[in-house]
Amino acid sequence: MKTPPSRTCLGCRRARPQAALVRLVRLTNGTVVVDGGTRAAGRGAYLCPDAECIKRGLSRGRLGHAFRKPSEAGPNLAAAVRAAARLEARAAPAEASPAGALLCEVSARAIEDVDVITVRS
Repeated sequence: MKTPPSRTCLGCRRARPQAALVRLVRLTNGTVVVDGGTRAAGRGAYLCPDAECIKRGLSRGRLGHAFRKPSEAGPNLAAAVRAAARLEARAAPAEASPAGALLCEVSARAIEDVDVITVRS
């Protein structure tokens, strides 16, 4: 069985599963933003959604070290990290099993009250 990939948090410096962390990316102008789901090009850094990790990880020295270039936290980056963590936490149970993903797909298609829902397996 294959082990899930792990990454190191900028704040606490602990290795954690990649799915539990939020990915940050540095733009060409030096601003660091949250990677919005898709893999943005370039070097990435990871951060725990904990308040203490966010505070320590978003300091100027840690960002510059992680990206190997002068970097500055984007506007409202701490709030964006927390929001991204909440979105990932909601999406995680559906991805855990194929049956859960199928259930979410069926419920997403059920817009109004319907009599029959067809489920393909």
